[in-house]
Amino acid sequence: MSFKINNSLLHEIDSKIDLKQWNELMEAVRTNFVVSKQPEGAVYAGEDAIDNGRVNEVRYFCYDNYDRYDVPGLDFVLHNGCLKGMLSVYNGSEQARAPITFEQGLKIAHNFFNEEGYDMSEEIVCDWIMDGNPSIF
Repeated sequence: MSFKINNSLLHEIDSKIDLKQWNELMEAVRTNFVVSKQPEGAVYAGEDAIDNGRVNEVRYFCYDNYDRYDVPGLDFVLHNGCLKGMLSVYNGSEQARAPITFEQGLKIAHNFFNEEGYDMSEEIVCDWIMDGNPSIF
């Protein structure tokens, strides 16, 4: 089975953000962490170099360290020194990722550890996959 990305849909989604916006998302996750009284160590966040043969690619990530399927994940990838990169959301139930806008990411981040954040991530990822697109990164 081969998948093709629906490029017209991808162009409709302004998933490009910068590092300042990523940091704003992470601040919202930290606030939700405190408000929702999560146990210490519940957030797994950081950055990694992407090893795919290309240089200067960095992936920033934020996930639930307890691997609860009902907590979304966020990824931000900067390619080859660009100032803006793609923001995506991961949904554990679907085990897939989809591009999201900064506004969607902010809403998910503010609700990272509750049902609203999970439901939003599931709906976005399901719609993306149901439209015939593969999970992205």
